[in-house]
Amino acid sequence: MGLEIRKTSKWWYGRWMKNGVRSFAKLNVPIEGKPGDAVFERSREAAQDALDKLIAGVKEQKRPEDMVQEIHRVRFGHRIGSIPLASLFEVWKDISRKRQPKDQYIQWTAGIFLRFQTFVKSEFPQVKEMAAVDRKVAESFMRSEQARGVSPKTYNAELILLRGAFENLREDAGMLSNPFGRIVSKDWDTVHRQPFTAEELRAIVDVVENDPLMRPLVIVGICTAMRRGDACLLKWNAVDLDNGFVTVKTSKTGETVEIPLLAMLREELMRQPKAKSGYVFPELAQMYLTNQNGINWRLHKVFEAAGFINEEEVTRRNIGRKRAGWAPLDIERRGDNQAERQKGAGLRTANVRGFHSFRVTWITIALTAGVPMELVRRVTGHTTADVVLKHYFRPGREDFKRTLENAMPRLLMEPSRPKALPPGSVKVEKNPKTELLNICQGMTAKSRKKDMERIAALLEGM
Repeated sequence: MGLEIRKTSKWWYGRWMKNGVRSFAKLNVPIEGKPGDAVFERSREAAQDALDKLIAGVKEQKRPEDMVQEIHRVRFGHRIGSIPLASLFEVWKDISRKRQPKDQYIQWTAGIFLRFQTFVKSEFPQVKEMAAVDRKVAESFMRSEQARGVSPKTYNAELILLRGAFENLREDAGMLSNPFGRIVSKDWDTVHRQPFTAEELRAIVDVVENDPLMRPLVIVGICTAMRRGDACLLKWNAVDLDNGFVTVKTSKTGETVEIPLLAMLREELMRQPKAKSGYVFPELAQMYLTNQNGINWRLHKVFEAAGFINEEEVTRRNIGRKRAGWAPLDIERRGDNQAERQKGAGLRTANVRGFHSFRVTWITIALTAGVPMELVRRVTGHTTADVVLKHYFRPGREDFKRTLENAMPRLLMEPSRPKALPPGSVKVEKNPKTELLNICQGMTAKSRKKDMERIAALLEGM
């Protein structure tokens, strides 16, 4: 804190520190005289007085958060507890939740919080507590993530995490607003999984017919729209064979869903012995709990065998097989299983044909057949219809056309009849038969005499 003289200015300047931030200001007091004389000392004293008043005014200024703290202290006798930025992750983990997040998600969030804390420590060293994080800090961090090259999907996931964390802890941290609340998410290209046709489903079922591990999983996926984890970990206490229902609490949303037993699934369940573990498919459950990648690999091979493989992949493999002296792949290709994303260079290709496609297929068939949305959501566990329509309802063009044709009034589906031409609008055609037809269609009581004369003239010339 002190006075400064700058070579390029005739005014006194002052400097001071507040909350670790250095500030400067012109004091509007002119530098007079020369160092050591009485005039110079009077101007210096005037500048010091101006600086003291400026600093006193700055100290009296309070942030909105400081005012909230003061009001809380007056009303309740103590200040709101602060949350150190270094403790953000641990405090966030202790938030009361309806359903605790999985370990894998916790590990991912730990990395995000650590990166945020490291960034703030480097770029904004004066920020030590959550209450000191303002919108400038939040926007700077998100810009750094974008510059780091994260995909729009990852950017949005990080933004949602930090926005939710600050919103949940805002009052405890003594914050008036959420610094991440007004940051806009990024648009990103969603590649939707495609539904299977009835013929494609039959091909997949034929592939797994003699596979005791994958057959139950595929049939459950086709008949229930359940997610892979819920299907693998299905227990007998969730199955009511007498009444024909499966009742499951989904692992992703925690919603309880009720699914009618279709004949194919009932037959598969009847083939399964009752295991002591309580799981309907104990080997599948064990593999899911210990080696999920193994299940993914097995499913990938099932879809490839059913003909879902990219043409480029078939070409690549056949080149290798030719070099090894092997015969080319004998695959009847039905469609791609991967699709390129349109946005975001460097992003992995999207899986458009996989286990989750069974869920898309079930929903698409149900909605196309006229099953009410509320019943579909009761089976799938979705809380809003928007999610179902945006991500899961993917009818094919022929199914879409056929459903509309069956639903629309018959009047709209019949070709309109040609209207009779008004009198006098008949054009002379080179073909006499065509002209005769036109005259007859346009004939009225008033034009009858004239039209008959024209017809007679045409007949004489034929």
